[in-house]
Amino acid sequence: MRTLLFFLFLLSASLAASGQEMTKEIKEKHTKKDKNGFLYFALGSHRGFFTRCDIHVERSGSSPFNFTLEKVRARDEGGLKWETAPQFTYNIGYYFTKKKFGLEYQYDHIKYFVRQNQVVRLKGTIGNKTFNQDTLITPDFFQMEHSDGANYCMFNFVKWLPVAASKDKKFDFSVVLKAGLGFVNPKTNTTIMGVHRDDMYHLSGYITGIESGLKFLFWKHFIVMGTFKGAYADYFDFLIANGNGHHQFLSAQLIYMVGAQFPL
Repeated sequence: MRTLLFFLFLLSASLAASGQEMTKEIKEKHTKKDKNGFLYFALGSHRGFFTRCDIHVERSGSSPFNFTLEKVRARDEGGLKWETAPQFTYNIGYYFTKKKFGLEYQYDHIKYFVRQNQVVRLKGTIGNKTFNQDTLITPDFFQMEHSDGANYCMFNFVKWLPVAASKDKKFDFSVVLKAGLGFVNPKTNTTIMGVHRDDMYHLSGYITGIESGLKFLFWKHFIVMGTFKGAYADYFDFLIANGNGHHQFLSAQLIYMVGAQFPL
């Protein structure tokens, strides 16, 4: 009887030890899984700057035209201005810790306004007349704005390069590098020689760009980020009244965002 009890005791101890070992392995696997990567998101605003560009517009119908305005200057709306919908940026992505890269979607609600009272070169036809001359842009002649957004929609490849971190890893400082491409989806408003169109959102072209900056992580989850972005945008088919137009330019953005990240 004593032998049987001793045998049962050893069996129980062995099962308990095995159970503890399995629990430990499960925890380790769970911990490893948690550290596979981070889901993150951020929201903020930006300032935008644009190179001069040629704007071509063409309209059919009773008052046709087909002309280009050369080396046109444009501006943004100034960042966080609450009188209208402010310029904003957001992104959402996943960073693979072991593979040391991330993938994200980023949306820039950037605004583009053609500057008034500038002299540009007008080339083309208006009605039956042909023009090749310097022309002053005024509201009664030409107004154009992607004022409800020139709207960059980009898919980015992301790298975080660690610079410094606290021993408990609650605080982290790293360099952010991005490269991506996508499409532009503007809502264009134009008034050309008195004919106005407040357009719908329209898939108008493509964009490619690179971005770099600094990322600060606080208490393991909270992000503050500042970056500089350079992009090339080609709007090969934006809409105007009874016609369409196209232009392309280089842009620079100063982007500032806050957000969060979570292990997943």
